[in-house]
Amino acid sequence: MTVRACDSTTTISALYDRISPAVEDTLVDTLKTVARTIPAPRNDPFYGLDRPGVALKTLERMTAHGDFRKYVFVLDAGGGLGGIARWLTLTYGCRVLVLDVLPRLLATAQRLTRRAGLANRVGALAGCFEAIPVRDGAFTQIWSVEALHHARDRRRALGELFRVLRPGCTLALHEVVRRSPVVPEMGGCWRHGTEEEYRELLAATGFSTIESADVTAERAEPSAITRSVEETFLRLLGERDPAAAADWRRGIDRLRAADAIVRDRDYRSVQLFARRPSV
Repeated sequence: MTVRACDSTTTISALYDRISPAVEDTLVDTLKTVARTIPAPRNDPFYGLDRPGVALKTLERMTAHGDFRKYVFVLDAGGGLGGIARWLTLTYGCRVLVLDVLPRLLATAQRLTRRAGLANRVGALAGCFEAIPVRDGAFTQIWSVEALHHARDRRRALGELFRVLRPGCTLALHEVVRRSPVVPEMGGCWRHGTEEEYRELLAATGFSTIESADVTAERAEPSAITRSVEETFLRLLGERDPAAAADWRRGIDRLRAADAIVRDRDYRSVQLFARRPSV
């Protein structure tokens, strides 16, 4: 597979769609092995393997613009394996629904959620940003972490997020954006907008109180524990399914290449917060 700039932030999703029983079984066995010597953090039971490329510091910053309690119902749009959703539930007690377009990925996410004892707090729903199969005003918070750029029609996607968010409540986005309106010559296939484009679309959709923060400098490398768990997982997977291990390692390498691209002068990482007006 040829690696292009646009592949970097989509590789893990594509990899998950090919997730094999060996991958899932090895993930569980890795957790059992590591837990004998290094207990998993209370709010991160899979040591970060279920949210590759997303630092806890990123998530902690995003909660500053929301009121997360047991009665809150969060949509994690593009939530993948559900690692972010489980972290939110374990940290704040809120209910979370993971939305993703890949049914096989969501099936694995649900099994991991049951293993974490959170089946009554974290659910999963197959669907896309542009047509969310949920009633109007269903959620009291919406999160999306480096996922909205996958939407083919970003305006329609934001319109759907606006529709399913309860009036008076908050949307939080974490995205890679271009620094310039001119698309850099990096394969011609990035769908990342500029921060200004995101702000304009949010306003045009009906959101208000739009704020943003540049968090490029805060993109953290995986912790030593996470790297150790990841290497244990890859070693065990390599013994059982070498091809799957090679695929997974390529996916991780591309995620790290994405971090390098974000640090390039043409791109940066931002968090955007907006509110659906009460009336």
